[in-house]
Amino acid sequence: MEKKRKLTGAGVNKGKQHMKKNTVKSYSGRDHTFAVCAYGESPYLEECGRSLLDQNVKSRILIATSTPNARIIGTAEKYGLTLHINNGEKGLAGDWNFAYRSAETPLVTLAHQDDRYCENYTEDVLSALNRCRH
Repeated sequence: MEKKRKLTGAGVNKGKQHMKKNTVKSYSGRDHTFAVCAYGESPYLEECGRSLLDQNVKSRILIATSTPNARIIGTAEKYGLTLHINNGEKGLAGDWNFAYRSAETPLVTLAHQDDRYCENYTEDVLSALNRCRH
């Protein structure tokens, strides 16, 4: 007959008395960045930027590109947006990964230059996220 051993130590006996309280992080606009992926001479970039600036919950906004030009630079300057220029891996995947890595927040929305966002997008996303257990 096999002898049973009593287990002790860290990670054993995780009854209610030993469980940590379930802490839930509450995210706000400070935790979120819109990373706009811009390429070439899109006539919609400025409209995209305005829709992000018009959010009723403010968050960070940056433009990332591997094709800097007068339109992209001008839009960044006009609206006070940070411009990140990708001098590394090119192509769709490289550009989008660069945009994602350029954000300094835990939450990132990758926005394409011709996207427009309803003014309550950030508020709705944060509200949904904050209702979830993480």
